[in-house]
Amino acid sequence: MPHLWKPLIVWIFLCVIILLPGRNASAAGIVDTLFQSERIIEMELRSDFSAIQEDRAEEPENHDGELIYLTNKSDTVRLSVLVMARGNFRRDPLNCSFPPIMVNFKKKEVENTLFDNQNKLKLVTPCQTEEDVLEEYLIYKMYNLVTDISHRVRLVKMFYFDTGRNKRLFERYSFFIEDEDHVAERNDCFEKDKFITPFDMDQDNVKKMSVFQYMIGNKDWYITSRHNIKILQPLDTTKVPYALPYDFDFSAFINADYTKPKGVPDEMLENRRVYKGLCYSREEFYEIFEFYRGLRPQFDALIMQMDGISKYSRKLAVRYIGYFYNVIEDDALIEKEFYGTCNTRKDYFKFE
Repeated sequence: MPHLWKPLIVWIFLCVIILLPGRNASAAGIVDTLFQSERIIEMELRSDFSAIQEDRAEEPENHDGELIYLTNKSDTVRLSVLVMARGNFRRDPLNCSFPPIMVNFKKKEVENTLFDNQNKLKLVTPCQTEEDVLEEYLIYKMYNLVTDISHRVRLVKMFYFDTGRNKRLFERYSFFIEDEDHVAERNDCFEKDKFITPFDMDQDNVKKMSVFQYMIGNKDWYITSRHNIKILQPLDTTKVPYALPYDFDFSAFINADYTKPKGVPDEMLENRRVYKGLCYSREEFYEIFEFYRGLRPQFDALIMQMDGISKYSRKLAVRYIGYFYNVIEDDALIEKEFYGTCNTRKDYFKFE
């Protein structure tokens, strides 16, 4: 009989290994329920927005709030939260009529809810128009198709209620952005806070990111100063870091009014579609261009299926992306648009 115990012992050992909460299991799952669905949820966020509107100083304070939504079974979920104005440019009342928000959750309250495992989440709110919000949401979704090293997002229809004046403000599309620690964890990385140049990073990642920024007409980023970029270091520290971009609202794809100087016609504005990446060989550029050619149908489909944006705006967005594809089919335009502005190691450190 003793030999019969061997397969049983092996089976028990395998079960234990599978069930252990090891690093890989944890990374894969930090199952962020919030970002597992595309369904748009109606929610209500209640807080003293009168005080929040006035509290746009260098260090805004948290204000008590409540986030309310219905489950699939029509049960009402009420979560106590802290609400704070956030951001830099968009927090300024001269630029945005309503500030972007940071929502701080209570760990025990969110267990087994849509916000299970969440701590703090950025909420992108309508600075001026809903279309601007939806177009930035689209950019995040497009970049999800480029790489897993990207913020996931969840679109909601939010009712904002001002408890300070006991008044409902408005209902607008808004979206939650996945916390960068969660992006890092599901990619087996951690955030790195150290001086670094794009030459020291994963070049496939940097190439794809910089070409994407060119495609959407966004030059409001910089790796070394961490401007709208986070650096993620793999847990295997023999590997080089990755760039994680965020805040795309200054892109020409969105073309938000608050990003333009007042009184200056569009045709006189400086071109925002500028390639800010490194210089690569033609073979390397063509490889990245081929990668993006494969994504074009999915980009177009995402844009055209965004019901909250007018058909006219969707067509303009598709046309704007289409110009990028015209450029990468023309050698003369590639020379002008990419080699004309790309940075060599010598050029890069000259500007540092």
